[in-house]
Amino acid sequence: KRPRSMQVPYEIKPSSISGHGVFATAPIARGALLWKYEEGQSVVEHDEESLRARLKALSTAQATELLEHVYTWDRYVVEILDDGKFWNHARAEAQNTGNHPDGEPPGDGLSSYALRDIAAGEELLDDYSLYASLDWFEALCVECGAASCLSVGTSLA
Repeated sequence: KRPRSMQVPYEIKPSSISGHGVFATAPIARGALLWKYEEGQSVVEHDEESLRARLKALSTAQATELLEHVYTWDRYVVEILDDGKFWNHARAEAQNTGNHPDGEPPGDGLSSYALRDIAAGEELLDDYSLYASLDWFEALCVECGAASCLSVGTSLA
């Protein structure tokens, strides 16, 4: 059974980009809602204090894994609670997901939409370089030996 936040048929499988990725299992039309951002359902928003508290309960390996599967938005670090955490990065020219291609509305500015038609079997990709820069989070990632989404996005941009 797929998580409620995922709105399209998909599978998680090995990615040629990094680790595992989210792949469409059916064609997806431009503008389709792919993943719904819902605080407390699909994500938890962390400020520095709550993220540090969350990390204290984890091993070093678990903390690195968590830090490498969150993203920054506005003033928060967003922990994804479902398979959306496997979304991989692509340069802007290869990105096929993001904010709604026609703006807000119809998009909500938080969820992920298809920027163009996506074929079955294609990996869903976002441009990490567009995420917010939070100095405290970047420093925490360096401290823990983790690569933040922003550092991945800007190093590969």
